[in-house]
Amino acid sequence: MTREAVVEIHSLVAGYGRHQVLHKLDLTVCRGEALGIAGDNGTGKTTLFKVILGLIAPMEGDVSVQGQMLDTPRVRRLIRCQIGYVPQLHTPGKMPVSVHDAVLMGRWSKGFGFFKRPVIQDRQKVSEILQEIGLSHKEWRPVHLLSGGEQQKVSIGRALVREASILLLDEPSTYLDHASQAEIIELIRTVHLKHHLTLIMISHDPEHLEAISDRILLLKNGRLEER
Repeated sequence: MTREAVVEIHSLVAGYGRHQVLHKLDLTVCRGEALGIAGDNGTGKTTLFKVILGLIAPMEGDVSVQGQMLDTPRVRRLIRCQIGYVPQLHTPGKMPVSVHDAVLMGRWSKGFGFFKRPVIQDRQKVSEILQEIGLSHKEWRPVHLLSGGEQQKVSIGRALVREASILLLDEPSTYLDHASQAEIIELIRTVHLKHHLTLIMISHDPEHLEAISDRILLLKNGRLEER
């Protein structure tokens, strides 16, 4: 049985200004698949994610997500709401934002927005996700007081609370200690299976990619190839 393709990229050329980073890149990701992407720094892995998220438009080629061509700013904005994104760990600053409110921001444009306040269903969904990722006991604690591993769980929770079917993870275990890395990778594997997500993960760690991925591709010279 043929599996449905949810991300299709053909002959993609993308970059910044006149600088091309991706060159005639092709990629097909099927529903429910866990794809790992390896590659050295500066090879264009994050640029590829920005194209899928609709943050930058292709210079050439076709990009389709969930059966919709990303050929207009409007479509790119709509598709972005259907994707969960987990970036590298970053310092959250000193603002006293609670774990609950940090995860709740994942509902922005999904459950609430500029002229619509969060409702009880939004907050209930946050509590459900915090239970799932093991942070219920710290729901009202300021994020900046959490450990690095816990902060990255907050990022995963913020992506999951969107109820998106596609999850992009950009080096999610970088800058964590070994124990926290193992915990994050196991959490990603668990939520992928539980929610039947289509998952694309970038990592420089081959063991982490192998632990999660159905297949692994290498991004090299602006193109993807079998690893």
